Amino acid sequence: MSAMVEVRYRYRLRVNRTQAALLQAAFDTCRFVWNQALGRWEDLWRQERISLSYRAADKELTDWRSRFEWLAEQPSIPQQQVLRDLYRAISAFFSRTNPAARPRFKSRKAGYATARWTKRGFAVSGSGIGRAGDRLEVATGAGRVPLRLVWSRPLPSPPSSVTVCRDHAARWWASFVVRIEAPAQPLALTGRATGLDLGLGTFATTCDAESDFPNPRLGRGTAKALVASQRKLARRRKGSANRAKARRRRARIEAKIAARRADFHHQAARSLVGAYDRIGVEKLAVKRLSRRGRGRRKTGLNRSIIDAGWGRFLRVLTWQATKAGKQVVVLPAGGSTQQCSDCGTKAKPRLELSDRVFSCQECGLVLERDRNAARNLHPDHPRNHRLGCTGAGDDGNKTSVPAGTEAA
Repeated sequence: MSAMVEVRYRYRLRVNRTQAALLQAAFDTCRFVWNQALGRWEDLWRQERISLSYRAADKELTDWRSRFEWLAEQPSIPQQQVLRDLYRAISAFFSRTNPAARPRFKSRKAGYATARWTKRGFAVSGSGIGRAGDRLEVATGAGRVPLRLVWSRPLPSPPSSVTVCRDHAARWWASFVVRIEAPAQPLALTGRATGLDLGLGTFATTCDAESDFPNPRLGRGTAKALVASQRKLARRRKGSANRAKARRRRARIEAKIAARRADFHHQAARSLVGAYDRIGVEKLAVKRLSRRGRGRRKTGLNRSIIDAGWGRFLRVLTWQATKAGKQVVVLPAGGSTQQCSDCGTKAKPRLELSDRVFSCQECGLVLERDRNAARNLHPDHPRNHRLGCTGAGDDGNKTSVPAGTEAA
């Protein structure tokens, strides 16, 4: 049974100077609205403990557009979307289950800029789904501007919104929200299941040695170039044009690393969902694992965890499984490393990070530490049934698509 899900399709934009100036004007108004609305909300909250509602902020936006001519000249749709994004961020900040960071003011010199248009503010000319020769038309202060995209693939359905952004590396992107059926590309069932343990020595360890993935350590290959770019940036005077150029050079190196990491994640995830029907993974708190600690050893460990990108890989794996009609079973964290996968006895003394072999004193099992953890994370392992796992997902249903999933 298939279901309709929303995903993002992202494309490179080719923008000339005139178009860049028009888009920058829209970005500037969006930044102004964000900062003004955030400042108003913070003032009321700090002084009177009153939380300004979205409806009240939307009325204030109407007042700002009547008072500032340059604001009224730009389309209102991106400005309204900015307000929605801000109040979504505020709600996430007050979330008790998974609180996000406090919303911050946006700087003109940050380098990253974005604006979003809904159906009334944009159109895709021609076929409407991204065939060769089609243009993206977005509303600006000078009317609709046609933008040239690199259509690497057609859109699966007419988009409901588009986000145009310029990243820190000065590259332009258009990201469309479309609806597709899931599973979109179902794969043949293999009748196999496995647990998956993520690590640093071996990136992904399964119950079968032939399906393991070594850690590519992509950040190490460009570490020297990244350090050199950071030193050049530190020597530049703040606010100067040379500092902006140095910041873009560093951003390009970081973007190259991120692209390679994303490619590795998608290839590994696709291979795993092709080999297994169900994959058990542990619910990781990556932020806690990479929390700052004392000493160079902890600093190096944090750098390796961030370089591996475990959190992003789990999101990619979930998306690839959803597309293929397979299942990712998210299991509670804790116990998979310290518990024997055969008899369930806990390791005594407790295994440290340097201990790479699990040796059970009760049943005599001797196994690689990560392999033992992968076996404990197997969806059909008795330990997981005792935890209430049905073998099909946290709630007994197929895994849903993570928020903000990008199709690939």
